[in-house]
Amino acid sequence: MIKDTKEILLELIKRAGELTLNEAIEQTDLARTTLKEHLIHLERDGYVSRTYVRHGRGRPRLAFRLTEQGKAEFPSQDDRLLLELLQFMKDKEQQAHLQEFFKRFWNKRLKEARHRMNQLSDQSLENRLHTLKIMLEEEGFMPNVHVEADKLVIRECNCPFPQTVKETRLPCKLEAQFLASLLGAKLDRVSYIPDGNIACTYQLDVNKVK
Repeated sequence: MIKDTKEILLELIKRAGELTLNEAIEQTDLARTTLKEHLIHLERDGYVSRTYVRHGRGRPRLAFRLTEQGKAEFPSQDDRLLLELLQFMKDKEQQAHLQEFFKRFWNKRLKEARHRMNQLSDQSLENRLHTLKIMLEEEGFMPNVHVEADKLVIRECNCPFPQTVKETRLPCKLEAQFLASLLGAKLDRVSYIPDGNIACTYQLDVNKVK
């Protein structure tokens, strides 16, 4: 399979830890201007970051390193390992410990969300919902948060934990509790990804939000 320039550069950086423009030129058949443009695009898109490395007494050289987003481009067995761990704990009848783990994880999310909202100078519903949307975006839920008539609608178009949900629906239950605790009222889940829907959608009477 022929690799594109992005893949080539990311692999070179991954293997070396960091990569300068001159090193990229030496290890590819591409022109300086082409490589420079691609590195700038990779930096802009969040795959690499700049670093300056001292080399002798001269000026520090500019190099590029992978960000967490860049590292995520490479193969990982994390999903498989997590799935095996979940199955092992269920086989060993460690359901209580499994539940405690997930509750602890979601409690940390709730604490972080409340902290972000408490930092707002304007505690209006609009600003609080915007903060919630940003947090859900960062976590990979691909959210749409809006008020429709008298309903607050939270639509999560992606499940960041698909392999986990195949083994236990506890994250789904805790997600509903997370949103209810944050907004101060119980929500109705009107669509659900594991049931074949394209999103998990929650609704709440906007007047009940605290």
